[in-house]
Amino acid sequence: MTGPTTTTGPRDPAAGDAAGRLRELLVLVRTVGYTRRDEPFTLSSGETSHDYVDLRRAVARGPDLRLAATAVLDAVAATGVEFDAIGGMTMGADPVSHAAALLGDRAWFSVRKAEKSHGSRRRIEGAELGPGTRVVVFEDTVTTGRSLLEALDVVVESGAHIALACALLDRGDTGAALVAARGVEYRALFTYHDLGIAPIAAGPGPASAAPGERAPA
Repeated sequence: MTGPTTTTGPRDPAAGDAAGRLRELLVLVRTVGYTRRDEPFTLSSGETSHDYVDLRRAVARGPDLRLAATAVLDAVAATGVEFDAIGGMTMGADPVSHAAALLGDRAWFSVRKAEKSHGSRRRIEGAELGPGTRVVVFEDTVTTGRSLLEALDVVVESGAHIALACALLDRGDTGAALVAARGVEYRALFTYHDLGIAPIAAGPGPASAAPGERAPA
């Protein structure tokens, strides 16, 4: 799981090659999505970090979202994986996976954090997943892996085939191994190495036994 060098790439996400788009996206994440401060941020898992990465803020503009979604499609294509739908845990996965579905002519889905209390009571919204559906499970930021693993579990329950798990940024050292232990191929476009920040370690207790987590909203 390695990241790109840190030179700039073309501004037009439809222009240039995949490596150029990836470099451009890294610059975007660093300049728009990254903040460091003396007082540590508290992450939703309870861990703290002086480094905060908000990828939803980084891709809030249409052209930037297009760049991120195109880079994800590039990364998936590089694995040789074929897929029918892309999505993950709401809301971190939603913007990029929805844009990737649009640009890649695929379906999108969102995994609810809890079962609906009415109607179908299902946890997966959007595309109907089931046997024969090839799925990319996406997460914007992985720290220790819990949200990604939860989304994987929900998709497995649907009967769909998980072709790949993918993240824009992996901030830790445990998520990849945990996904691999499920027998699922994993690809992260960037790691904490690419941002030059410290990794997030799984904390003690239940949070590390059911690892993982997205950076805070």
